[in-house]
Amino acid sequence: MWQAGETFDSLMISRAVLHIAVITAVSVISRLTIDKWLKVMNASSEEIEKLTDATDRLNDFLANVSHETRTPINAIIGLSGICIDEEDDPEKMANLISVRDAGRRVADQIGDILDFTEIDRKNLTNNYEDYMLSSVLNDLVEEIRPFKPKELELVIDVDPAIPSVMNTDIGKLRKILRHLIMNGLKYTREGGVYVRLTTIPETYGVNLAIRVTDTGIGMTAEELERVFERYYQADSGRTRQSGGLGLGLTIVSGFTAALGGFLTVSSEPDKGTSVCVSLPQKVIEPSSCMSLAHPEKLCLGAFLHLDKYPDPNVREYYNIMIHHIVKGFGVQMHRVDNAANLKKLLSSVTLTHLFVSEEEYGAAADVIEEIAEKVIVVVVANNDFKLPAGSRARIMEKPFYCFPVAAVLNTDYSTPVSDETLFCPNVHALTVDDEPMNLIVAKNILRRYGMTVSTANSGMEAVEMCREQKYDIIFMDHMMPVMDGIETMKRIRANYAKERLDVPIVALTANAVSTAKETLISVGFDGFVSKPIELVELERVLRKLLPKSAFAESDASGQQTAALPAKQEKTPVEIPLSEQLHTYGLDMQNALKYCADDEEFYLTLLLQFAEELPEKERNMQAFLSENDLYNYEIIIHAMKNTLKLIGSDALSERAKALEFAAKDNDSETVMSQHAPLMADCRSLADGIRSVCHTATPDAAAPEGGETSDVMEFLPEGEDSGVTEFLPDGTGEDIITEYEPFAGEED
Repeated sequence: MWQAGETFDSLMISRAVLHIAVITAVSVISRLTIDKWLKVMNASSEEIEKLTDATDRLNDFLANVSHETRTPINAIIGLSGICIDEEDDPEKMANLISVRDAGRRVADQIGDILDFTEIDRKNLTNNYEDYMLSSVLNDLVEEIRPFKPKELELVIDVDPAIPSVMNTDIGKLRKILRHLIMNGLKYTREGGVYVRLTTIPETYGVNLAIRVTDTGIGMTAEELERVFERYYQADSGRTRQSGGLGLGLTIVSGFTAALGGFLTVSSEPDKGTSVCVSLPQKVIEPSSCMSLAHPEKLCLGAFLHLDKYPDPNVREYYNIMIHHIVKGFGVQMHRVDNAANLKKLLSSVTLTHLFVSEEEYGAAADVIEEIAEKVIVVVVANNDFKLPAGSRARIMEKPFYCFPVAAVLNTDYSTPVSDETLFCPNVHALTVDDEPMNLIVAKNILRRYGMTVSTANSGMEAVEMCREQKYDIIFMDHMMPVMDGIETMKRIRANYAKERLDVPIVALTANAVSTAKETLISVGFDGFVSKPIELVELERVLRKLLPKSAFAESDASGQQTAALPAKQEKTPVEIPLSEQLHTYGLDMQNALKYCADDEEFYLTLLLQFAEELPEKERNMQAFLSENDLYNYEIIIHAMKNTLKLIGSDALSERAKALEFAAKDNDSETVMSQHAPLMADCRSLADGIRSVCHTATPDAAAPEGGETSDVMEFLPEGEDSGVTEFLPDGTGEDIITEYEPFAGEED
């Protein structure tokens, strides 16, 4: 401006000076502000670093303390358990039980702290394993049962269509279920807790949907917002009556996120809480997680008076579960609510099984015991309920859910068991299970028979114990982490074979699939006992596998009597049986290896094959007509194993070729080879019937196998007091009064 000849008057100069002053002032203020904020940020960073370091040190401290505390707590639990077994004084035993239970509670809280520290430090790692939901639920129920208040109902409703084998982190899944159920029980004073498990098909497998609903105290909107905060427990008088660390839902949320799932919570004060969890799962075996061998031969009855439950939600919980069991299993069930209607039902229908609740049994014990002479009666009761001496009924401990029901319906009760008390005073048994509560249950049951019982909580420990000790019988859990029951069994057999020793090994499994027994026998187990353990089935296995010298009978006072007489084997045919079967291409001697040399069991498998063949052939033909090779492959795979099991290696190999052709979607090969194989299988089935002297099944039997004595019963009217559940929905008009509770979805 000066070079251009601009005139600088006083106004121009003052404006320039003012501008410079303002800019300088802004610069100084900005610099001071920036410097101050830098100091604050540096101080904050140092404080954050200190707090982070303190948090890490706190988490390390908690983890180290938890690890160090776990060892003496485990010693307290173990030693108190030993003292309980050896103590006869009731007062001292009660005190020891209190000590043991307190130790278990502390152990659970230590585990929660360790889980929380891993979640908080983002150090979670997933250990994916194949698992069976039936095994996980059985172990979980045994763990939860001691903590369930008697006045509360726990209803576990499992969809039978869930795949039998899936893949996930079993430890996290079990803890998610445990925390959700225990939270529901903890904050519920009246009513009960309903657990529903289903699956939703996805491209990667399925989503396991878990919904836990309770009738408890519920939460306000503010409590619901804070429910996932660490160590948070609502501080109102409604909830402080319950203890705990307040980590349950935090752990559930962390584990659910780690497994790639999601969680939602809905709640209202005094109306209960519903928690929904969805977890992605890989499907290893798509077949149903539970099945019945012959559902068409079953007709079930239930003596259950639902009005005894004052909370209407509990009545709906049980009603929904019964409906799902009937629908999932494809069986028929009739429910009555008093003894008069029970007699009316028995006069109209031939029942195979009758399920009775504890209270109903007490009200009509004489009637039910009379029924038990002809019908299998199962009393669903709490663990403190005892049947009278000489009762023919059986107890199923609550909670009532479908896996134990399937085990009961699949158990063969046709072989009578001696009324004398079984006693095995010189038998040393080993029980192997990864769930401590299952070990306690099995130990207590086996000690009733006078056995000496040792326990191992893993396959590796069992192998080591068998190297140092010779056992008379081994009970092996099927599903265990790291080394499962099958691998453990094979290693023990290999070690004993070096010493030319043999020991019977019995599979303990919660597997509710009808073919589980045949499958486990075929891989080398000598016997099969389902979990929860039923004494009738256990005694039958003991009598079969132990030498008669191991037994002594005892009377009611426990005094030993004479040894048992030799076992009477049933032999349907004379010795030339193997030669007769050989003419039809069956190698009986080789097949008996899969049946633990049990000829009677082998004959049962033969007749089962012949009986089931027509239905399997109809199903396969239906799938072929729809070009559904996926489902065809499933049936032909099962047939391949069955043919191998009964000794027809040639037909088994042909079925195997068809299985691989179906897997490769080679419809031309399947179509060309299916008919010849079925023709040969029909000839084999006819040969089996002729050798075993059984009639050919009626080809005109209705599809699905429903027999007239099961399906012909209809209630006489609304006042008959009998409720009928039909698997195909034809009884829908009869059960419309039992509407699903709000939010129920299949």
